[in-house]
Amino acid sequence: MSTQITELNRILDIIGRIAEATADGDFIYRGEPEHYKEDPYYEKVSSSLWRDCRKEIGIEEFDIEVIQKRMLEMAKDYTHEKDDFEILTELQHYGGHTNLIDFTTDNHIALFFACDGSHNKDGRVILLEKTEEIKNQVEPPQNPQNRIIAQKSIFVRPPKGFLEPGKYNVIDIPKSVKGQMLIHLQKQHGISTQTVYNDLHGFIRNQHIHQETYMEAYKGRTQQREDVLQIDSSQSSKKKET
Repeated sequence: MSTQITELNRILDIIGRIAEATADGDFIYRGEPEHYKEDPYYEKVSSSLWRDCRKEIGIEEFDIEVIQKRMLEMAKDYTHEKDDFEILTELQHYGGHTNLIDFTTDNHIALFFACDGSHNKDGRVILLEKTEEIKNQVEPPQNPQNRIIAQKSIFVRPPKGFLEPGKYNVIDIPKSVKGQMLIHLQKQHGISTQTVYNDLHGFIRNQHIHQETYMEAYKGRTQQREDVLQIDSSQSSKKKET
């Protein structure tokens, strides 16, 4: 069996396991590029605000919503928006820390996030069933921007700042399959960096890659001009000699 067929089988096996595990329920998904097994702040499926506060407070359980409420009061000095949840989603969009956890309704997009980063480490896809308890924590975006639409985003706002183990399932994504999975997602599902991060913030996120491309193209054109000038100069010298 060729290497290409073997890799495709591994990819289809992972996609199949996700489909099988979620066939009988209503699920949302989250892709993470690492397992964070040895990091007490990241091991849990948690909000960025909880992780920040956990480091400072030193204990696992505290009233995250009280902290977030205070943060919202301060954030209102920087926006004309009045709705608390709209402010939270905007903060989340710009990379701020909130008690929202990003999920998606599309398992292929979750696979993208699980593979797009930390290529030397295994990733994971979180499968969260929308039970009655979880439905009370789910917050759909009210005025979604381009990226939120592209990512089919939905937010979970856990009362404790994290999801209790046992409330969700995990599908492992081996590091060895990440690169081929990204290629498969782009070819078969049209999911790529350009489609998932389809705004200027996405451009900025990958600006160093674009800049390297521009520089290589510039150097290539410059070298080409120098080669042409050298040829012209050489031909001109030969004409003078004759």
